[in-house]
Amino acid sequence: MSVVTIEQSPAATGAGRGRRPRKTASRTALPARSRILLGGAGLVGVIALWEIASRLGWVDPLIASSPSGVVRSAVDLLSNGTLLPAMGSTLRLFLVGFGISLAAGLIIGTLCGWYQRIDAVLDPWISILYASPRIAFLPLIAVWFGPGFLGQLVVVILIAVFPIIINVASGVRAIDRDHLRMAQSFGATNRDVLLKIALPGAIPAVASGIKQGMMQGLLGVVVAEYFLGNTGIGGLIFQAGLMLRTGEALLGAVIFAAAALILSSALRKVESKLDRWRTA
Repeated sequence: MSVVTIEQSPAATGAGRGRRPRKTASRTALPARSRILLGGAGLVGVIALWEIASRLGWVDPLIASSPSGVVRSAVDLLSNGTLLPAMGSTLRLFLVGFGISLAAGLIIGTLCGWYQRIDAVLDPWISILYASPRIAFLPLIAVWFGPGFLGQLVVVILIAVFPIIINVASGVRAIDRDHLRMAQSFGATNRDVLLKIALPGAIPAVASGIKQGMMQGLLGVVVAEYFLGNTGIGGLIFQAGLMLRTGEALLGAVIFAAAALILSSALRKVESKLDRWRTA
């Protein structure tokens, strides 16, 4: 008669002796308020260290200025009437350029994602232009459209539109084909399927494309104003750099950084509302 022995695992024996099982590490989500407080503390800390280093002479003001120097530059530019018109010019260029990019990107991306023939015709051009260094086209844009507002607008559109097109097209293509066939079997038209199933399902990809296009649009505004016409905040940065006025140059960079932060935060709120509408 054979005897079968059963080995108990260490966990089981440990539990039998009254030992508590080892807890596994878990990553908990940080509350939004805590994230804001920690982010603000980090930002204030870096600015304070920068100011202290500048006052102690560890940082050359001619190279990196200081937070107080940036504030003084802002006050000077406001008092002489330079800053607000520059901000208005930059805002106008961004709104028009990104608005056109958004409309064109949504339309072209939807057509490419939904209609294979249109995608086959446009995809080579989209791939070539998106992969190419579009800044290299600046001399040609200056010749074709001039160094004024129209040339700047073309630069912004050329830089901002392709991320939107590519993400929208990818989102529309990724829709579950079983859902499409089910809707068509119940008599839904091609237009109904596109507007009520494909586009709502593509919202995450569309939001990602809009965010990328928005950030690329800001970059396009800087490039356009810097190289074509020297207007707006980009032109202010260019001229301040030539004159070694680092406070003004950093002020322009801070304005663009603040604009990117505000736009990104607003887009996240819009995205959350669209996502709730999509899943409702």
